[in-house]
Amino acid sequence: MRRPLAACVLLLAVYVALSFANDPQGYLGTDTGGKVATLRAMEHRSGIRPDVGYWAARWDPQGRFHPLSLTTRRGDQWLTVTTLPVLELALPLYRAGGYRLILLLPMVGAVAAAAAARALAGRFGASEAWAAAAFWLAGLASPVAIYALDFWEHSIGLALVAWALVVLVDIVSGRRQPAWGVGAGVLLGAAATLRTEAYVYFAIAAAVSGVALLWRVRRLAPPLVLAITLIVGCGVPLAANAGLEQAAVHGQLRADRTATQAARAPDQAVLVRAREAGLTAVGLHPSERLTAIALGLGLLALLLLLAARGSGVEGDAGLASVACVGIAVVYLLRFAEGLGFVPGLVAAAPLAGVGLAGAWRPVPARPAAIAAVAALPFIWAFQFTGGAEPQWGGRYLLPTMVVLLASGAVVLARLTKPAVTALVVVSVAVTSFGLVWLSVRTRDVARTGRTLAALPDSAVIFRISHVAREEGAFYTPTRKWLTAQSSADEARAARIMVEAGVRRLSVVSIDDRHHDSNLAGYSKVDRRRIHLFSDTPLRITSYEASP
Repeated sequence: MRRPLAACVLLLAVYVALSFANDPQGYLGTDTGGKVATLRAMEHRSGIRPDVGYWAARWDPQGRFHPLSLTTRRGDQWLTVTTLPVLELALPLYRAGGYRLILLLPMVGAVAAAAAARALAGRFGASEAWAAAAFWLAGLASPVAIYALDFWEHSIGLALVAWALVVLVDIVSGRRQPAWGVGAGVLLGAAATLRTEAYVYFAIAAAVSGVALLWRVRRLAPPLVLAITLIVGCGVPLAANAGLEQAAVHGQLRADRTATQAARAPDQAVLVRAREAGLTAVGLHPSERLTAIALGLGLLALLLLLAARGSGVEGDAGLASVACVGIAVVYLLRFAEGLGFVPGLVAAAPLAGVGLAGAWRPVPARPAAIAAVAALPFIWAFQFTGGAEPQWGGRYLLPTMVVLLASGAVVLARLTKPAVTALVVVSVAVTSFGLVWLSVRTRDVARTGRTLAALPDSAVIFRISHVAREEGAFYTPTRKWLTAQSSADEARAARIMVEAGVRRLSVVSIDDRHHDSNLAGYSKVDRRRIHLFSDTPLRITSYEASP
């Protein structure tokens, strides 16, 4: 269990086994559906063309009603993805073994992220045994386990950033020469081709490492060498990705996405960003209510209290016991509400909350902890808004989580056995809660997709923007699906159906949110209900062309 290579192989085997609890036609989020739809479109096509097509482009050249929301037109291609490297790696695997085989990519990323947690724990001062514990806690008792089992690039980007931090820590502490900055730069640049928040971690980590190195050596040359090598190293994967994008879509995807989000950030309400920051930091419930965020802050306070008072010192046992009971009660309250997302970093990885208390000791890894925490306000200021609730463990904050979890392994080493047991139990419990939710969610999404694909009506108008995108396993460029979020859009989408000669169609909407419409050119003939999830009833209304 302590041998790194054997541990990595065993953890990968555990991920493979866990993946069979999930349906390969359902996913954690809509972005995965978009990626799978793209792979399905590319599967039997030669060359690099991530084009998902659009059957109604003749009548809707701007793609306003494209069934896969967030799809944009670039030249003669319709694109619903913004990251090409992982898709290109996944395509041969998808051709060989479908969705289950491409899951090897996020699984390998998760194993590498857990290994980085082990390395960072050692640099925080953990013994070999506790560093090995950090590996298993990161791999099986943190959000890393969730992102290993869904085809998102989060685990891969996390591993790249985490290992870059390991290299920077070694440079600052004198274990490696500043020229090794080129390696950290390559890792961070590769992460930036996958995850936009990697740019923030790059900037903050570079600044903190440069200052820390200058403080240690008291000379200007080494920090300058570090800065230059970081920039050069980062430029290599970014240039390679730009070339790949130019070849595939004759333009830029990642750079345009980053620039667009940076430009939009000042226009978005400060209160909205503050609520989403609180939710992704500590939220136990997928809700932006202030009471929900306050409960998460209370959990963080209890974790910090346990870290400070759980070492067994006389007089502290009572406070530590109160903290343990309080933590257990908070999680039991959340679990009692039923399956669903746990969106906060601290809530999904309580060991990271404990690690926050011990991350500031004068150890080699302290610059990594400073950079990981200092990056948070910038990520909250620029992250995409509107998706804070349906996510797991602050997906934009995962590198911070891994650094603090590595610090948490050191804190665990000095706590009493009951305190350690309590923390490990709640960490495993909340991750198991997430794994069960992932299994249920993928099965619900797949069941809904099979129902929609089997409708006798060949055409569907979706009144919920994300549903068709989530059903990427059932998307084809010729399937007559459209998405219309408003009643006016629904009427326009129906006119497209008329122009296309569609005789029968269905309208899919949330049962208690939309009313059946009178569509010009069609008469209503039937209505029924299905459930996307236990609390989301969908209404399917069928129409037939009027004489």
